[in-house]
Amino acid sequence: MFYFSLAIIIAFMFVHIFTNYIKFLNRKPKDRLMSFVSGGSIAYVFLHLVPELTHYQKVVEVAQLPKWIESLEYSTYLLTLAGIAFFYGINQLNVKSKAKNEREENLSQPSRSIFALEIFGFALYNALIGYLLVDISGEKIPDYIIYFVVFSFHFIANNRVLHLTHEDRYTNIGRWVLALSVFIGWLLYQFTSTSDLNIAYFSAFLTGGIILNILNDELPSEKNSSYPAFIAGIIFIAVLLQMIL
Repeated sequence: MFYFSLAIIIAFMFVHIFTNYIKFLNRKPKDRLMSFVSGGSIAYVFLHLVPELTHYQKVVEVAQLPKWIESLEYSTYLLTLAGIAFFYGINQLNVKSKAKNEREENLSQPSRSIFALEIFGFALYNALIGYLLVDISGEKIPDYIIYFVVFSFHFIANNRVLHLTHEDRYTNIGRWVLALSVFIGWLLYQFTSTSDLNIAYFSAFLTGGIILNILNDELPSEKNSSYPAFIAGIIFIAVLLQMIL
């Protein structure tokens, strides 16, 4: 699966680089599409990633860890909450910086430091997605395909928000950093030693980030969203997962 997983990673890199050139995302039907995508993403998280937290918690319970970590109940779930808090914090800093710049300097973008912080956060996020590709997908090609479909749309949604927020900074720098980060994550998995404990903690943190970013970036506003498309996305991914898992 080495070359197949590499092909998926390269495809992810192309998604990051070329999202800005997907013209149909600027049209109104995108709201139905994003509703469908968000439904599929949520189904993938809650039917595939979240159930894995139970397995990861068992991995943590049998691992040799410092006593203060062993004393924590449900440490993998705490890391999921940490993932939510981490990305929510970045989002809040981003919103406040943009509002301040609009008010004081008549600028439509957040500050450079907030841009750097947000790109760092999403680079870490993408690296984890690249790192966990093989472990989450295993040896089944259909699993890889679902992983690619779900996260490609997820990347597109995130990238559109980053582009609209940071404009030329994202186009000139951000998208290249994110494309490279998913590849670096995959390289680290392939050429460094890992453990079930690493996978458990990385997956837990990533799951929290995915949940937050889906709710922030993928669900269209109430007046533009399509509930039938949202439900169709949930059903589509749920059926696919039931067929292959």
